[in-house]
Amino acid sequence: MAAISTQALAAGDYRGDERCPLPKDWSRYSEPYNPLDHPSDYPTFYKADWPGWSCSYQREDGVIVQYGDNRTPQQQWQDLWGGGSDSGDVN
Repeated sequence: MAAISTQALAAGDYRGDERCPLPKDWSRYSEPYNPLDHPSDYPTFYKADWPGWSCSYQREDGVIVQYGDNRTPQQQWQDLWGGGSDSGDVN
């Protein structure tokens, strides 16, 4: 019985591979964002409310590989620094 594990890369580690190449056109995605770098700065920059790029697949050995984060930078920040609530209160 093969064990299945998950390999999740840190936010902002958008290197991709042959199965998950980086998008050539970032116009549909927010830029890579790491909420750990911004503990007191709720993201309000251009495209902070746009989803990020992400891709995942299961390798032949059963490991699930994931690149990126499809949450918006605002959702990422809320989930880390705002307690994950959907209240909209950022204070």
